[in-house]
Amino acid sequence: MSQKAFNSHISANAGRSMMQIFGSEWFGIPISTLALSQVYILIFELYHNLIFRYIGETLTFAAIILFAFIFAMWVIRGITSKDGKKESSHWDNLTRLSFISLIPIMGFVGNSQLLFFFGINVVSAAISEVDFYVFYGLSLILGVLLGYRLYTKEIAPREINYAIVIPPLAIGTSVFLSQSLIQYYGGVTGQFMSFLVVMGLGIFFFLYIFIGSLALSGHVSTKMHEALPTTMLPVGIASLIVLNLFAISGFNSMGDLSLTISQVGLLSVMLWGFEVWNFLVVLIIMLVRPSKGNLSVWAYGFPLGLFATSTLKIMSTFNFGWLLWVFLMISALLNILWIYGWINTALFVRLSRKRLRQPSHA
Repeated sequence: MSQKAFNSHISANAGRSMMQIFGSEWFGIPISTLALSQVYILIFELYHNLIFRYIGETLTFAAIILFAFIFAMWVIRGITSKDGKKESSHWDNLTRLSFISLIPIMGFVGNSQLLFFFGINVVSAAISEVDFYVFYGLSLILGVLLGYRLYTKEIAPREINYAIVIPPLAIGTSVFLSQSLIQYYGGVTGQFMSFLVVMGLGIFFFLYIFIGSLALSGHVSTKMHEALPTTMLPVGIASLIVLNLFAISGFNSMGDLSLTISQVGLLSVMLWGFEVWNFLVVLIIMLVRPSKGNLSVWAYGFPLGLFATSTLKIMSTFNFGWLLWVFLMISALLNILWIYGWINTALFVRLSRKRLRQPSHA
């Protein structure tokens, strides 16, 4: 074989090998970008400065484009993969199976942001309604599959980390899209969506107690450094519970099943206190044990976006004006971590390419 043909062969094999790095964990990039967009939407609603709206809109479209690209690469990888390694299989690896649930989260949050920027009408409402049911069903299916694998699979210790709480969390994010649709449709459709949101809250709250305890035990026992950023996810869980409680308190279609705002206020402040505790713990971890060249750092983004949203919701509902400074601090940190995520992604790709080249030099 000529040198030119040999080099072409090596390049082709390296290209196919590079496809293997596109696992479901890459979906954290567009999700974190949506979280950053959400923060700028909230700032725009606070100060009504169009610059913040334009930044938020740009980030939303950037997240959608990134998601489309990563999803395409992920699908191609799944079709062309022939290595058969269990650690790279999404069915045999609980972490990668769990990260697939970022797809419905992307659908719920991304759709709701598009409705914010472009408004709701007959066409957008109809498309969004279909999206709601599709992504809700996908969230439920992925949660059931995770439960099945937890009960039946021989699990490696490294698989037990907070990434496995993402499937329960996904169904709770339906609240982002449901509120606009419930207000638009009302009637039987609004009542049915309200029922699904309350049902989803029950699913992800109780599964978090069960699966979250398992994840905490896994972290404490294995001390796996690359999974440390996922410890931010409980902040997102508590924040999402707060947002669901506020939404349910406004569901007129639920009748006597609805919560009063005073009940929501008491529960939300208690949950917010847990968010603060967990956030401070993870902040210390970030400073003392920073991650390098690891895609798991994107796990910081979405929970912080939820934390910022719940903080502002409590502030505006109960006139706790001092919480504005907490919100701005979280927003600033999210911007920093978004840049930090891209730095780690570039380093991860570079290290992956270096590892793939090593056999060819041997």
